[in-house]
Amino acid sequence: MSSITAGWLKKETHGPLKRYEKRWVVVSGNSLSYFRKDDSSAPLGVIDLPGKKIIKGEEDRDNSFKFELTDKDGSFMFMCDSKSEREKWMDAISCISYAPYGGGMFGTTIETSVKRERVHGGGSIPKVISQCIGYLDVDFRLRESGIFRLPGNEKLVKSLKSEFQEGLEPNLDTKADTHTVASLLKLYLRTLSDSLIPAKYYEDFLSVIWTYDINPQEGIQELKFHFNKIPVPNYNTLRMLCRFLYKVQSYSDYNRMDLNNLAIVFAPTILKNNSGDISLEMSDMTKLKKVVEIMFMQHEYVFPKDKEMESQNIDMDNIDPDTLKNLYSVLTIKHEVLQREMEVKEDEIQKKDNEITSLKQKLDETEERYRLLLEKLSNLEVQQLENKEHSNL
Repeated sequence: MSSITAGWLKKETHGPLKRYEKRWVVVSGNSLSYFRKDDSSAPLGVIDLPGKKIIKGEEDRDNSFKFELTDKDGSFMFMCDSKSEREKWMDAISCISYAPYGGGMFGTTIETSVKRERVHGGGSIPKVISQCIGYLDVDFRLRESGIFRLPGNEKLVKSLKSEFQEGLEPNLDTKADTHTVASLLKLYLRTLSDSLIPAKYYEDFLSVIWTYDINPQEGIQELKFHFNKIPVPNYNTLRMLCRFLYKVQSYSDYNRMDLNNLAIVFAPTILKNNSGDISLEMSDMTKLKKVVEIMFMQHEYVFPKDKEMESQNIDMDNIDPDTLKNLYSVLTIKHEVLQREMEVKEDEIQKKDNEITSLKQKLDETEERYRLLLEKLSNLEVQQLENKEHSNL
């Protein structure tokens, strides 16, 4: 497996005399390996990361930036040259170390987040997304001017990120505010190792614009077709996000965030090419933004409402009574809704049938009148011809 993160760090030695020695460190798979040189094939040591806690050290007077990996069996201390470097290493390690606790979602993929959280009772959408949207989807917060444009409290955003990363569920109602939670949601999407629409489908989705410009309806059909190719967790997450952001823009008279502004903010995290070519990203931005706007506007059509249940993979043999009751209630409601929709459609069909019958009757009457008119016209012409011949005589 290729390395996630590699670079030089200072590692604290074990023994009575504590000192820091420079080591080449590689985070790969589920482990951290450290070497004497950056070209060594044999590591000096390997640390298994799953289950390790990460503790950020206090900045010393000499501006050292430390972090500690610890569990019941011991600890390992590392030192970085800067805050940003320490943050990079802690992010890379936490994706792996907090996985057993249902955390580690920042810096990974949507699929991985959902898979880890399901072990701990999670659903089909990463908790950080569903909880952030649940918090923001309130009338007075949707009216907040500059939502998703103005930054939140940076210190609080980092604190909330750490709690989610550790597999905890912070109470947003008591700890946060609108702009902070909006910033947290954007941060999560921005740090995904692959965009919401996986990068391998980048060209497929951009090509939708060519079709859309010629025939909008066919373009929307093509967009829906491509969405059926992406992983179910990504599909469900996009469905929730697009529905929510379409609602956000409906408050644009208050929050000043219309479809165009929201597309500018979210397009780079919804779909990116991962090439690292900034010039290519800039040249594609107009098309990318337009695709995202279409997703928001047509969310009800391109995201049918029946894939969410499909992704749950419920084990019916081991389901507990409360979950079974809840599932029964959900399915009962869904059945009733579908029944009503079917009745409405049947009524519409019956009305159409009645209209067709009525039109057929009118058509028959018109044809009969037309036949009589032709007959009269023919008789008239014959009469005129006879009169003309009689006058010639």
